[in-house]
Amino acid sequence: MSIYHCSIKIISRADGRSAVASAAYRSGEKLHNEETGLTHDFTKKAGVTYTEIMLPKNAPEKYKDREVLWNDVQREEKRSDAQFAREIEVAFPVEMTNEEKVKCVKDYIKKNFVDEGMIADFSIHDKGDGNPHAHIMLTMRSFDDEKHWEKKQKTVFANARDEMGRAIFNPDLPSYNPKEKDKTAQYKIPVLDENGEQKVRVRKGKGRELLWEKITIPMNDWNDHNKAEVWRKAWADECNKYLEEDKKIDHRSYKRQGLDMEPTIHEGVIARQMEAEGKVADRCEMNREIRERNKLRDQIKELAKDITDYITEKARDIYERIRKLKGRIVDIGEARRNDGAAGNATGRNRNSDSREPIAERRIGRNAEHQRAVSEAEQQIAETDRRIEEIKKQIEDKEKEQYDRYNKIIERRRASDRAGTGSGSERRKSENNRTITNRELESFIAELNAYERITEENGYDSFEKHADGKDRFGSEGNRQEDRSRNERTEIRSGRSPEQVEEREREEKSRGHSR
Repeated sequence: MSIYHCSIKIISRADGRSAVASAAYRSGEKLHNEETGLTHDFTKKAGVTYTEIMLPKNAPEKYKDREVLWNDVQREEKRSDAQFAREIEVAFPVEMTNEEKVKCVKDYIKKNFVDEGMIADFSIHDKGDGNPHAHIMLTMRSFDDEKHWEKKQKTVFANARDEMGRAIFNPDLPSYNPKEKDKTAQYKIPVLDENGEQKVRVRKGKGRELLWEKITIPMNDWNDHNKAEVWRKAWADECNKYLEEDKKIDHRSYKRQGLDMEPTIHEGVIARQMEAEGKVADRCEMNREIRERNKLRDQIKELAKDITDYITEKARDIYERIRKLKGRIVDIGEARRNDGAAGNATGRNRNSDSREPIAERRIGRNAEHQRAVSEAEQQIAETDRRIEEIKKQIEDKEKEQYDRYNKIIERRRASDRAGTGSGSERRKSENNRTITNRELESFIAELNAYERITEENGYDSFEKHADGKDRFGSEGNRQEDRSRNERTEIRSGRSPEQVEEREREEKSRGHSR
């Protein structure tokens, strides 16, 4: 069965991630990270069947080298919360051949990303377990005509106001040009205070300075939210070129497709490892419950279809019988009229016995009709009862899953509150508060990000410089400790909060001693 999957994420320094490490993991290669002094070795990772870097126009040829590319990206992105790359993860329909997968993803990347000015570093993963997919890492900056990285955004002076009075930049109107200050100064928009006067500031060594409205404009539209819909639809369209009509995929959600189905959540490698070891992973358990509820919904649909077909069949049968009965009544009326005319002509009188067979047949037919209607009503009542039972099962399972979410998140809250000295009333009110849908979505997103980083670190083996020291001293040790702690969490089945709580307790016992 063809299944659609296309997720879009950002690889950011703020999340403690590295572009070099991410590229090494996805390509199954050994890459040196100049920023941290670490070498990320993923050569033991299995299932990497194809890798390639595709360059756009104006991109230097040196970026065909994966290590050079992503080290240069990290060097260019200097902020502590810098975004290194955009990752798009897509799943291939299992019906496609290996050659079709490569051609499909390359065509998709060229049309949607490379032709737009992005460098695309992609890898195809296929372990033969029915989950072939591709990781596409995309640069966040384009190139100028001199093959240099362009800025992600630029700041310009506003040249107009919208209907709400807010300062905007309209490219169709004349704007301020610093190289022609005298000629274009009138196009600047002043910053106004509450009295409608232009604001001023006094800068040390520069004196009094007038303030003008400025607008930050992105250099491209790659971060536009509408792009996500375009890219997701484009992947479905590209895959459908290789699929038969009954196996085509759709990028829209079940709800947008008008399907009464509940989507499953991403399980991840950690949850599957726990299940393989005989443990019960919350994510896998949730998906089992979701599949059970979808199965119950299918039963309701099947019952509704059966009862609809049954009622239609009975209605047709009753209609046919009524039609035949009306025909017989007409025939009987005509026969009576003919008998009456003949009787009057011959002077003979009909007795009441001649009408008895007709009345008996009419009573028999009415009883048969009543039995058919009664059977249909019983069938409808039984189906309604069954549907209500299934709906009750679905509601119970949804409540059970919701309670499980509540308990998991409450454990996280309890861990966060530990040692903060909060009052009992505050803890009580927080314990009694139920989680919202937004918190559920945020919690699942955090699990996805944590499992991705843990999965990458689980394969990685760090190397140090020849002098035995990391480039940034203790930072390298902290990354090794974090990687080791995350692998310990996987083996023990403990959450990150439980591990941190245990570490705090051990430190406090050490200080007390």
